[in-house]
Amino acid sequence: MPAKGIRSLFLTIILPAIMAMILYFIAVYAVYIPLFERSMMNSKKEMINELTNTAWSLIKEYDEEYNNALITIDEAKQLARTKINKMRYGSDGKDYFWIIDTIPTMIMHPYRPELNFTNLSDYKDPEGKHLFVDAVELVKQNNEGYIHYIWQSNDDSTRLVPKLSYVKGYESWGWIIGTGVYLDDVEEEIDYLKNRLVKISLIILLLVALILAFIIRQSLKIENRRKETEEKLRLSREKYRSLVAASTEGTLMIIDEKIVFSNHIFNQKLGYASDEIITKSFNDLFEISWQEVADLIEHQNQSVAMETLLKQRDGKVRDIIISVSKVPYAGRDGYIVVVRDVSKNRQIEKETDMLTAELQTTLLLMNQPIRDFIRPFVRCALDTTVGEAAALMTRNRQHIIFIAENNRIIGVLNDSDLRVRVLAKGMDATVRVAEVMTAPVIAIEEEALLYEVILMLRQHATSHLAVKNRKGEIIGIISNRDVITMQHNALSYILREIEQASGVEEIKKIYFKVPVLVRALLESGDKTPLITRINTSVADAITNRLISLAIEEMGAPPCRFAFIVLGSEGRMEQTMATDQDNAIIFEDLNEEMEEEAQAWLLKFAERINENLAAVGYELCKGNIMARNPQWTRPLKQWKTLFSRWIKDPEPQYLLDSVIFFDFRTIFGDETFAVDLRKHINESIGNKSIFLYHYAQTIIRYRAPVSMFGSIVSDDTGNNDAFDIKRVLMPITNFVKLYALKNMLSETNTLHRLEQLTAKGEIQQALYNEVALAHNYLMGLRFRTQVRALNENRKPNNHIEINLLTDIEKSTLKKIFSVIADIQSKLSADYK
Repeated sequence: MPAKGIRSLFLTIILPAIMAMILYFIAVYAVYIPLFERSMMNSKKEMINELTNTAWSLIKEYDEEYNNALITIDEAKQLARTKINKMRYGSDGKDYFWIIDTIPTMIMHPYRPELNFTNLSDYKDPEGKHLFVDAVELVKQNNEGYIHYIWQSNDDSTRLVPKLSYVKGYESWGWIIGTGVYLDDVEEEIDYLKNRLVKISLIILLLVALILAFIIRQSLKIENRRKETEEKLRLSREKYRSLVAASTEGTLMIIDEKIVFSNHIFNQKLGYASDEIITKSFNDLFEISWQEVADLIEHQNQSVAMETLLKQRDGKVRDIIISVSKVPYAGRDGYIVVVRDVSKNRQIEKETDMLTAELQTTLLLMNQPIRDFIRPFVRCALDTTVGEAAALMTRNRQHIIFIAENNRIIGVLNDSDLRVRVLAKGMDATVRVAEVMTAPVIAIEEEALLYEVILMLRQHATSHLAVKNRKGEIIGIISNRDVITMQHNALSYILREIEQASGVEEIKKIYFKVPVLVRALLESGDKTPLITRINTSVADAITNRLISLAIEEMGAPPCRFAFIVLGSEGRMEQTMATDQDNAIIFEDLNEEMEEEAQAWLLKFAERINENLAAVGYELCKGNIMARNPQWTRPLKQWKTLFSRWIKDPEPQYLLDSVIFFDFRTIFGDETFAVDLRKHINESIGNKSIFLYHYAQTIIRYRAPVSMFGSIVSDDTGNNDAFDIKRVLMPITNFVKLYALKNMLSETNTLHRLEQLTAKGEIQQALYNEVALAHNYLMGLRFRTQVRALNENRKPNNHIEINLLTDIEKSTLKKIFSVIADIQSKLSADYK
């Protein structure tokens, strides 16, 4: 293997493996063993605490017999002294208890009888510590506690070792009882653990060495295969030329952004001769630019299809669909472009069909967490010069470098920063990176989905994002280029159109694409959590754009505020039949300024609510909207309102307020929502009666099932249907109740459920049942609403019983039993 290949192998495989081993040893000896020592000591402390309390309880029993005149005080003390003198514990049955009084005088010591009934005021351990006097002082101050001293090991008076004892006073007798643990026992256990870890670490090291040897061997084989492949690629040039010439569709081939040849069918479509075509650029022939096409295709053998216009020689244009494939060509990237005409029928249905086709090829990728796309990153220290940083970036073929201090990432520097902040300002290459870096680092969690990366890249106008794990540690990067192929999926197009929309009518046209998007998602067989998440993203984007347009028209707001959404949108669980539920929290002001600010915000909210209704999001029948003065309040009033709901959890209050606990900020200052959530958690923590009454509303729910077990209608007004939203409510409210109990800030039902399961509040088996039930009901709800749209009916939440299959009915009955299970849990937890 060439030296370059060996160096690459060392940097990408061997060095990371060595670093991982070093970090492993550091973690074991610097973190795990100290943690184990602390845990062991805490366990021992807890043990002697409990044992002392047990012996103390024995004294109390004899004291109660004395108080009940069953025995005399002397008899009670003698019985207690004799009983405790015989008490032993520990693996060898030699650990014991001792008793002194507050003088101190030794009342009883099983292994040092010569001390019994002697004054211990002057008694000291080998280190000169008045241990019994210290015990008396500790009990006088705190009644109980721990003391450290040197003492003989059990019954072996020749061996003196460090000991930790727990002492507790029995006030009415003036006694102090104690027992302890020998610290050398703990040290022996730690030594044993260290020896085991060394052996295990050596085994791991050996395994890593074997794996590295295997990888190096495989890499050598791969390098040899690469050389063979280069020869095969050379032979492929003529193959592609023949393929283009023989194609029955208009076809051309592009190398290095130049048209190298085209077939006669393509030439006929344009009216050009072959020698004229190769003098043209792609941009001369098509309305779409070549850069837009190339950005969509990063990998070889990848294809994309898109609609555009073909510019003919006579100046006319024609609608076409181009399919572009990236192929290897003589060691370079080649592109084969196939051109097909769009028929009239296809023209009519193109929006739905193109959207569906696009989703079917990209949806699985969109649903992937970004951890599968993370790339390693390079880092440098704060005092590194920009010249050294640039060299490090070049060696590692990176466009970005992270700056670390004490192994913690604190800043970032990219190619653009070097140009704009260093070269353009005439700075020297010796300038420290700390002076020109960007901080703080913008990061996203590794569990985020790809489309969330796209949104964050746009929001922060950056080319790269750091990726952090659940511990908040930076583990890699993901760039705009890494996800650029996803920027042209249906959701991104819709969100981009929303961001650029200039008015309500334009947004309304975009909103009409949402049912097509949902229909395509369902046809693609994707999961309902993703559908609700995307559906909510569209609603958030529309609301954000309408708010921005309103501010442009009305001017700057008079104060800081947060526009929050409630209910299903707050939980990110919107469907096709969801009305508006929103409110405004604004900063606390003096009385005069508060009135002026509220008046402005109500006019502002009126415009937002009306424009949302014009787009397609219906006005709330219960008037839970920001334009209602009740729901546009300063923060202090919101806190008072929630406090009243929590303090007086009457049934009607609960029904009215339950929607408000699922709030989420989508525009403005998020600190208001964070502050309000903290207030709610603190209030509920002091008012468990609220959770009790909340639980009762869920327990009282009755599923639409007859006494014979068949599904029946509810009071929806339709004798042959039931409201699926009502079936979902006990599930979402059940999860919400435990989220409030555990002070979770998450609002999405499934995410709440995951966090509650991780905390042990909900068992894994119940989690599985509830999650499946929620997903199935949401999926059935979407399918029903899409069916209504297909039939040109207004979507709602009514499920026609006679349209359900036997499998659907059976599944629903199982879900009703799951609801009964959660009602049983609530009944047990909130009796």
